[in-house]
Amino acid sequence: MTPAAAGEDPRFREAAELLEAGVEEGAYAAAVLRVGRGDEVLFERSAGYARAASLFDIASLTKPLAAALFFVLSQEGHLSPDGIAAEVLPFTSPDPRAREIRFAHLLSHTSGLPAWLPLYEKVAAAEKAEGRPLSGTAEGHDRILAEVLSLPLSRDPGAAWEYSDLGYMVLGRAIEVAGFRSLDRLLAEKITAPLGMRETRYLPLAAISECETGQLIPTGWSEVRQREKAGEVDDENAAAMGGVSGHAGLFSTAGDLFLFARELVRARKGEGRVLSRPSAVRMTTRVAQPPGCSRTLGFDTPTPPHSSPKGDSPGETPRSSLKRDSPGKTPCSQAGALAPADAVGHLGYTGCSMWIDPVREISVILLTNRVVFGSDQQKLSALRPRIHDAVWKKIAG
Repeated sequence: MTPAAAGEDPRFREAAELLEAGVEEGAYAAAVLRVGRGDEVLFERSAGYARAASLFDIASLTKPLAAALFFVLSQEGHLSPDGIAAEVLPFTSPDPRAREIRFAHLLSHTSGLPAWLPLYEKVAAAEKAEGRPLSGTAEGHDRILAEVLSLPLSRDPGAAWEYSDLGYMVLGRAIEVAGFRSLDRLLAEKITAPLGMRETRYLPLAAISECETGQLIPTGWSEVRQREKAGEVDDENAAAMGGVSGHAGLFSTAGDLFLFARELVRARKGEGRVLSRPSAVRMTTRVAQPPGCSRTLGFDTPTPPHSSPKGDSPGETPRSSLKRDSPGKTPCSQAGALAPADAVGHLGYTGCSMWIDPVREISVILLTNRVVFGSDQQKLSALRPRIHDAVWKKIAG
């Protein structure tokens, strides 16, 4: 049995035991679980070689923060969810439907853009042909964006939903154009600094000292880069873009993500520091179109039991498979079988997740490095819902 830490709430003993079991079973080598209600932290436990302040590559948890940044710019009059993306960005796609993409489509994964493509390979090929470095540079970033903006669509915008990294790449560039600054600078200025999220950033190696590198949780070996990744973004497309993108690239702690979750809860009551009430409501409410879409403008919602979602947040399958979480039918959502139906959340490919029940003001943040044992390792898919249910059944009644 896992001993309870001094002062630890005994209600969460099962969750603590499951978190430790994940290390023993090889689902991950490091993990942090934080549970909060409103402003109060109810439970926090680390496992493996992680500590409460450990800095994780949060992968696609970047997307909700990029969405929040979009809404802040919308509040300032620079962008609108109903705006046409082609009025801000130079789409060169031969597909005329690309000019119909609205920002709400990008935010809710209903744009019709493909789910994922190994665009870093095109950058690597150009680098070899031209005999000069491109991957990880500003030019590499621009070449990938230009490639995305030239793609034909898979379907009409708004007609169906499919989880798309490419859509959030486009969204990130639109934010930069509208905000007249790079995505990392805008996020720091308008989201993380005002909320006190002191550890959340892109490119952490540029900001921490050598003695602080132990705070970084590694994500394993990169065949593309031929080195271990610790403090470097795990996602190869994001790496080729220089580590800063709307779809991935952020590093954060459980404590910082709790502050972000708290902002959403507060903002829904009109008490947000950066988000208005209308923005927070739109971010936490399912879109009406297309019918049956599980997405909000920035988040996912719990998958009903025994459904077969078409594209979810990146989970435990290889990116190249385009099956963005557990393939086929799943016994329950990764949020857990007991997750409130009105919860919102997101997964990250590296093994991170955040779920928020905005009505009951509950947040559950689970950060792991499941990819350290290989990107196709899927043990977390079975364990994560159990950890969440061990929490929900104690506090979400």
